[in-house]
Amino acid sequence: MIRITATLCAAVAVYGAAATLLAAPPTDEQIEQCIKSYNEARSANPPKTMDDMKKLAGEALGDLSVEEMSVDQISTLLTKAPILRYAGGAYEKAVARLRTFQEDPGETGARACILVFNDDLNAAETNAEKAAVIHRTLAHPAFDELALAGQASGVFGALGRVEEGVATVAAKDLAGLDRFVTADNADVMIRSYIDLLKAYSAAADKPAANTLREKMALLASDMAADATDERMAKYYNGITSYLNGACARGELIGYKAPEINITWSSDPSLGSLGALKGEVVVLDFWATWCGPCVASFPNVRELVEHYKGYPVRIIGVTSLQGYHIDSEAAEKRIDTSGDPQKEYDLMASYLKSRNITWNVVFSEQEVFNPDYGVRGIPHVAIIGADGKVRHNGLHPASPFKHKTEMIDALLKEAGLPAPAPVVEEEPAAGDEG
Repeated sequence: MIRITATLCAAVAVYGAAATLLAAPPTDEQIEQCIKSYNEARSANPPKTMDDMKKLAGEALGDLSVEEMSVDQISTLLTKAPILRYAGGAYEKAVARLRTFQEDPGETGARACILVFNDDLNAAETNAEKAAVIHRTLAHPAFDELALAGQASGVFGALGRVEEGVATVAAKDLAGLDRFVTADNADVMIRSYIDLLKAYSAAADKPAANTLREKMALLASDMAADATDERMAKYYNGITSYLNGACARGELIGYKAPEINITWSSDPSLGSLGALKGEVVVLDFWATWCGPCVASFPNVRELVEHYKGYPVRIIGVTSLQGYHIDSEAAEKRIDTSGDPQKEYDLMASYLKSRNITWNVVFSEQEVFNPDYGVRGIPHVAIIGADGKVRHNGLHPASPFKHKTEMIDALLKEAGLPAPAPVVEEEPAAGDEG
């Protein structure tokens, strides 16, 4: 009897220890309280460093068990606050938890596939593995329902960036994306049209892609015409312009550079791109309000200095914004709406104060130029001496050697002089870190 009692006590002790290790599943109320605590703490004491963010998120999460959370709870935490992103190890646990739901044939499984799509795609090493991730998500029985409810924009965004090799293997799944382009679902899907077109075009032939593009452009135009809100009408018109532009038509790379109608130039002699034929031209689309654009000025300046005396022209392209931003000036933001000349004059002084050593022009077209496929800035395009676009969608802060190799190749192709190739310095002994 003593032996049985001792054994029973030991078992109870083990069970008790296990129970403390495996926390109870959080309730929805606890999830909401977690978010509320995080927001209140952040408002009361704004974090100044990444460590502060991690501490704040960790304290808000407390002892809630991520391993026991439902898909909806994880989704709520991911969309309403960056708690899981910053609390140490929480995001990895959330992804692992979501993956356990992927085989569920209902909405729970589809939502799990959507939430971890980018992580699964990045984790996959081969084209076949990436294609399998795409198939698992797009072919999920409940995916379409969630997509048409506007819950799959992240998936479509990632599909718009898939590499050619992946698209070839996943061609059957990508070619089926045209099912999301109908008049009935245009109000929901229009925000993903550009990404859908990119993904579809990577898998379909050009005539089929062009047919889908024209259908999208017509639907977007109809949405703009029907919009009662001026901002939404502008947004839909922007999508329409993009879909009708050279980039979306597949007529940018290898084609004559679309003209940029210059309304003001820091160099009065520069009136058009056509006047620069015979030189390699680097277009840097930017605006004064764009932090990453301003941060890349030293990179552009370095490129200008490298090609000084060579037939390479670097041009910053912007457009009237209705205001001017200068973080270093006494008046940070100056309203210029309705007064283009004021914005031009401010730019002239801005170029001097910021030591901008390259030409800057204002274009009649928006800085988010549809022909060049500009969806975000900074955005760089490189035009060969023959006047044709050869590279597009680059970042001015990309590796210096990579940029010069592209430009030097175009100079040599045209029989033009080029500077000595850039050689990356080998790290000195002891500099490995």
